[in-house]
Amino acid sequence: MQPQEIRRFWNDRAREDAFYFVDTRQPYRATEPDRFWDAGGLVDYVLEGLGVAIAPTDAVLEIGCGIGRITRVLAGRGAEVLALDVSDEMLARAAEYNPELRRVRWILGDGVSLSQIADASVDACISLVVLQHVPDPEVTFGYVRELGRVLRPGGWAALQVSNDPAIHVARQRPAARLLAALGRAPRGQRHPAWLGSPVDLAELRATATASGLRLERVWGEGSQYCQVLLRRAPWAELGGPPAFGRT
Repeated sequence: MQPQEIRRFWNDRAREDAFYFVDTRQPYRATEPDRFWDAGGLVDYVLEGLGVAIAPTDAVLEIGCGIGRITRVLAGRGAEVLALDVSDEMLARAAEYNPELRRVRWILGDGVSLSQIADASVDACISLVVLQHVPDPEVTFGYVRELGRVLRPGGWAALQVSNDPAIHVARQRPAARLLAALGRAPRGQRHPAWLGSPVDLAELRATATASGLRLERVWGEGSQYCQVLLRRAPWAELGGPPAFGRT
């Protein structure tokens, strides 16, 4: 599937009901704003489970920011947030709903890389309930390779991926498809950009290692919500900082 098709899909979902497609606990077309924006507990649950925390001086990359639900939490903890998404419609809404977030850069991604992010420029990366929707696991592995480039030495990435092939099979019944066609139920439930793909953890580990990253921790293996922690080696293991950084 081409990146422009994925962008088109998520732009359509943003126009349909951005809140629901970011957080499917929401009633369709009947957003509960307080519940939607209350995402601090989710961030704590993931980061505490992986044994990491965002420092006040950290530059944080978010892969798949949507309309800024998790971004709000990250902006309150780090020094800067680079909020990346493939959908310009989602990003437009993110900027509209979060005008007070001065330390956030909303960045339109290409859907396959982190080419908009400079080398060794971020201290931490978070991606929650995003990579499970990627239609091809090779794209997820591509993001892992890119993290080896954009993370500073010692930097880490907390990624939620799916490790359960069963959830990536379309199960929408004819009645639900009819309701979706009538605008009374969510559309796109059989689309590859919604169904996504599982990742093989052995391949993820091999990709990370080849990219200068360590797969330090995994929990939730075998489920849709498999959390992994990747870390780039510190300067000491890389032979010290580059010459221009020495005194």
